[in-house]
Amino acid sequence: MSHRLMQVVMFAVSICSVTALASEPINIGSRRELFVDQALVERLDGRAEFRLHHPTPHEVALTFDKPWEGNASGYATVFQDGDIYRMYYRGHRYIIDPPPLRQAQSEVVCYAESRDGIHWVKPNLGLFDWPPTMNNTGTKENNIFWRGGYETHNFAPFKDTNPACSPDELYKAVGGTTESKGLLTFKSADGIHWSRLSDGPVVTTGAFDSHNTVFWDAGHQRYSMYVRYFSEKDFKGLRSIGVSHSADFRKWSEPVGLTYPADSPPQQMYTNQIAPYQRAPHILMGFPTRFVSRPLTEHAKQLEPVTTRSQFAASIAGSGAYTGAEVTDGLFMTSRDGRAFHRWDEAFLRPGPESEGRWIYGDNYQSYGLFETRSPNPAGPNELSMHFNEGSWRDEIHRLRRYTIRLDGFVSFHAPLTGGELTTKPLTFTGSRLSLNYSTSAAGSLRIELQNAEGQPIPGYSLADANELFGDSVDQTASWKDVVNTNHTEIKHLSGQQVRLRFVLSDGDLFSFQFSD
Repeated sequence: MSHRLMQVVMFAVSICSVTALASEPINIGSRRELFVDQALVERLDGRAEFRLHHPTPHEVALTFDKPWEGNASGYATVFQDGDIYRMYYRGHRYIIDPPPLRQAQSEVVCYAESRDGIHWVKPNLGLFDWPPTMNNTGTKENNIFWRGGYETHNFAPFKDTNPACSPDELYKAVGGTTESKGLLTFKSADGIHWSRLSDGPVVTTGAFDSHNTVFWDAGHQRYSMYVRYFSEKDFKGLRSIGVSHSADFRKWSEPVGLTYPADSPPQQMYTNQIAPYQRAPHILMGFPTRFVSRPLTEHAKQLEPVTTRSQFAASIAGSGAYTGAEVTDGLFMTSRDGRAFHRWDEAFLRPGPESEGRWIYGDNYQSYGLFETRSPNPAGPNELSMHFNEGSWRDEIHRLRRYTIRLDGFVSFHAPLTGGELTTKPLTFTGSRLSLNYSTSAAGSLRIELQNAEGQPIPGYSLADANELFGDSVDQTASWKDVVNTNHTEIKHLSGQQVRLRFVLSDGDLFSFQFSD
């Protein structure tokens, strides 16, 4: 086939592809769309790329310093509930020196709350004695709200947003291990006083000794539970994640393993932290902890915390399970159907400078839940906050640190100063304006062209008509010049029609866009 004929054939195939795509536009309505996957992307041009961003560390939010807490506390769940922020977490402590590794006390489930998501208090709930004794001689001046069975290891609550939820089950939770033969369910009317919901385990396939999570998925009208899962039976193979669904929170499907892109290498994942993203709930976001097993080399022995690593290695010597050089960090992944996930295999959170001592197994676990907090700049937009733990195995500094990231700021369409472009697949929308979450340098810019389904500029919305945008905003309205050179933002007359968006970017990042009124 000649080169010219090949060009003709390729052009014809391209036209057929565009026509096929144009006949099946993606209806995004007025929902916010993020660049965390390529679901809406037709092509990238120039030096455009997708860039993973990372959270910024701030203050210590909570230290596990109570007698019923300690160096093995964790698996925190955090969510905003009206005017307060709620936090639920396990209180526990291990002894690593002198060997062998052993529990110092029984596990309990604790509660903290905040008015701003930044400053936290541990209220005295008066529900359980500590220490637990047969004759109740302990004190009830503590923040323990649950004590008892295997579910204390990983008790994971959520507030049920299912409209059919009964008031006495407004808050629900799951918890359990293989010793309890699976995951049990729990209920509460106020988020503080809890009781058993299920008579026995509702999900029995899995490993469970992790932070198993559950939520109401409004988009699919079902409850989704993400559980610790191994690729082989009996805790063998790859540490992974499985998903189970339920229509009524009583009967659950058999868990199945999540899938990832073919080019994503195998990763050992400990937790999952999967939930709908609150600003775009059709997108599920997960923040699994990645487990990396390494030999205890001389180099590994010198990574801080040196003393703790030596004690931990001695406490597990002969077990065959660990060496003492295992390390953990945080990953980021997203899904639109709840099972097939796009995973970034580069770390969302690295352990950080060696001197800060987070290079040990158990550190850098992300808590379950993203929540909005105010910017330190009074005029600035809200930020997304999250917690990561640090100081594992060390009683005096085991704690949660707050991190922040800009709204929608996980992944961006990025271009250098030389420029890049992104063109979407054909879309339909509802709304009268196009809002952009973006950031540029002083020399950078962003322009938007609206095209028809065939990729031709819509009159009045071509690149030549587009106003050049520059700055840093989470809600910038796109605008164009009309025939008399007057700026306008109105696009309502295009609502319901098939359009493509062509973003032309220089030295900047575009995080999300949304058609709205």
